Amino acid sequence: MGPVEMLRADGSAVPIGAAKRRSVLAALAIDLNRVVSADRLMDIAWEGDPPPTAKAALQGHVAKLRKDLGSDVELVTRAPGYQLIAPRSAVDITQFEDLVAAARTAPDAEAVELLDAALSLHRGAPLADVAAERLRREVVDRLDESMINAVHELAWRLHRIGRAVEGINPLREAVAMRPLREPLVELLVLSLHQAGRQAEALDVYHETRARLAEELGVTPGPGLQAAFHQVLGSADESEPAAVPAQLPRESTGFVGRGAELAELDRTRDDSAVRILTGPAGVGKTALALRWAHRSAGKFPDGCLFADLRGFDGGAPVEPRRVLSAFLRALGVPETRIPDNTDERAALYRSVLAGRRVLVVLDNARSAAQVRPLLPGAGCSVLVTSRSRLDGLSATAGAVQIPVPPLSREAAVDVLRLVLGDARVDAEPEAAVELAELCDRLPLALRIAAARPAHRTIRSLVTAAAGRHRLAALSLPDSGEGIRAALAGSYCWLDPASARLFRLLGEHPGDSVDCFAAAALAGTPAHETFSRLERLASIHLLHETDQGRYRWSDLVRLYAAEVAEEEPVAERNAAFTRLLEHYMHIADRGLRYVVDSPWHRWVTPTPTELPEVRTAQAALTWFRAEETNLHQVLEAAISRGEHEQACHLALSLERFHHRLGDRAAQTELSRRGLGIARDLGDARAQAIFSAHLCEDLAS
Repeated sequence: MGPVEMLRADGSAVPIGAAKRRSVLAALAIDLNRVVSADRLMDIAWEGDPPPTAKAALQGHVAKLRKDLGSDVELVTRAPGYQLIAPRSAVDITQFEDLVAAARTAPDAEAVELLDAALSLHRGAPLADVAAERLRREVVDRLDESMINAVHELAWRLHRIGRAVEGINPLREAVAMRPLREPLVELLVLSLHQAGRQAEALDVYHETRARLAEELGVTPGPGLQAAFHQVLGSADESEPAAVPAQLPRESTGFVGRGAELAELDRTRDDSAVRILTGPAGVGKTALALRWAHRSAGKFPDGCLFADLRGFDGGAPVEPRRVLSAFLRALGVPETRIPDNTDERAALYRSVLAGRRVLVVLDNARSAAQVRPLLPGAGCSVLVTSRSRLDGLSATAGAVQIPVPPLSREAAVDVLRLVLGDARVDAEPEAAVELAELCDRLPLALRIAAARPAHRTIRSLVTAAAGRHRLAALSLPDSGEGIRAALAGSYCWLDPASARLFRLLGEHPGDSVDCFAAAALAGTPAHETFSRLERLASIHLLHETDQGRYRWSDLVRLYAAEVAEEEPVAERNAAFTRLLEHYMHIADRGLRYVVDSPWHRWVTPTPTELPEVRTAQAALTWFRAEETNLHQVLEAAISRGEHEQACHLALSLERFHHRLGDRAAQTELSRRGLGIARDLGDARAQAIFSAHLCEDLAS
């Protein structure tokens, strides 16, 4: 990438000598680690007319090069010619290629460093001192094109991070080499504009327009024209830059969220992207607006807001529509807004370059919907979504801020705002019950409290605690409420994840591990895990530290509702699989916990089971599943599966015996004895009776 040189480890040059030897070395280095035929080397060195003595002369040149090459470089004979073997970093061309390739997938700041390093390898005209004209023709154009592409990528990355001024001089050189390449000219115009050199930017545009017309008979394309209009609009001092103020009115009666507001303040910087993520109805939008209004003074160039409608049941808003609205709000005339989404996004970033603007993107559906709406450095972005938007965290460095349900105290404070202090103080216990029935979600709390003033809080509790709790937490005139909010999440699930969610409605408890969920669905555990993660990613489930997945009461009720979409036979089969799953693990665990005369559960293992191979593991599993096991027992009894219920009751009784819980043990013995009598199972009756006598005697 300049004169051909051979350098020692200390940087000093090794004399190459004869011109033909220099041509041979250049040809071998260009094809580093590849065999170059002797015929090609002779053809290059002697310009296509090698004499009869060329082969012997070539061997002499190779021998001299071998003698002068360093220890890390080897020149070997390999039919039908020779091969120069060395690390790719030993030759500037291959080192350049590797740095450019690494930059393609690197973040902007890192890519700038890699591209700077690659371009610094350029030391002048490639092969400047090589006599082989044929070799120069083959290589120089390719190297020039690679250099121009690297300059374009460097300037674009610099532009995106607000350092466009650093790319102006390399861009000018590239444009001088390719004056009719419009993307290069467009980027030079935008870079000059970002650097505040509008007059120069306009001169570059007009020069290129004239050259295009004279040499090709065409006008500038849409991208270059958009760059021109952007510069032209900012150069008109009679039209000051628009300062948008699009934040909706803040919700009155905002309560709590001190920790989340503090976290938002802690993560604020010039180009922060923050995601408020949490379940439907938890108050993400209210929190976003509270912080945005409180922080608006830190963004002198304005605030942009868009509801992306990611979970409203209809189609999410397309990024190109939002970009068009944002550009208009920023003062860009409609006629200057490109049709292409990528061009709109580029113009949007250019307009915001050097400005401090807050962008609030509410109710986002996916990272792909948000990514085109991210401005460059200097602006802050606040996103709300039911989805975690992990893609933004991975590719844009976004910070996720979980928004959990309100604390009990804050939830009661919401009721105070709607109902008044007097009513809450008159029925404090009922107020706490109502808050819990609403899962401490602000949306549910406000709907539950928005009832006629003559109703007592106890009557509101009664309404919310009934079978139709989801209906009670909906607004009758609009249909909005918790059910509609949950439906907005459910409708975006893929078919397999939606089926799993429906079948979870057959689980009588409030949590599952991956194995129990796999039993319900009748699918392999690894497939079930990915679907549980999908449900957790949009907050229909919550993953705990122990690898369990929990759901709130309101989500459980909704799951039970949509479970009715499944055929009755499939729902019954799902519960049977779950019941047998728990029975198998309980039986396996009891082998390590206590000796039981009960017969083992001998049907084939229905699903994959967790590892339970010690007494400690068995007791840990039982403690985690204790509530679920009791609820599954009651569900089995109510479904008439008395044989399995009898067996499960004994397993639970034995676990409680091992843990020393006499009260639970006695109750289960009585419960099991009743089931055994209904079954007419004399052996089971005898076992339960014996255990009951032991319990009463102790």
